[in-house]
Amino acid sequence: MSESLTSEMEKLDVQADGPLMYTSEKEGNDETGDGSLQKPFKTVMQALRTSEGKEPLPQIMVDGKDEGERYEKLAKAQLKKLSKLYAQEKKKSEDREKKEAEKAQQREKNLEEAKKITIKEDPSLPPAQRIGIKDSVTHRDQRVKVFGWVHRLRR
Repeated sequence: MSESLTSEMEKLDVQADGPLMYTSEKEGNDETGDGSLQKPFKTVMQALRTSEGKEPLPQIMVDGKDEGERYEKLAKAQLKKLSKLYAQEKKKSEDREKKEAEKAQQREKNLEEAKKITIKEDPSLPPAQRIGIKDSVTHRDQRVKVFGWVHRLRR
């Protein structure tokens, strides 16, 4: 029986316009699968990701609904819907990468500007007295240098 099934699948491979990719909710795995008959993907979305959505899209085979069928072609409506979802996912990913690159560039710019800043003590004033935060009330109206812990640094 498995030989007849394999020969039927080979016939499908020959008749296909583009490459065939197999998906199986029961037997497939998105992480280790490669879309072949022996190692099918679990989801159709993963098959689209590996083909990178390039035209012509591969013919995607899904689990058969009938008892004797192991695989059947994915319906055009479902392929269209999943192609749109893939395009949206790809656009979001590109936008996210673009925003991350802009943030990284802004951080670099801020760091360069921060390196230019130097803080110097004014020599014309009396020297600052070093105190802890808890002593700040008793040293009001005096020049002080406060030391203490920072619990949270905001970005």
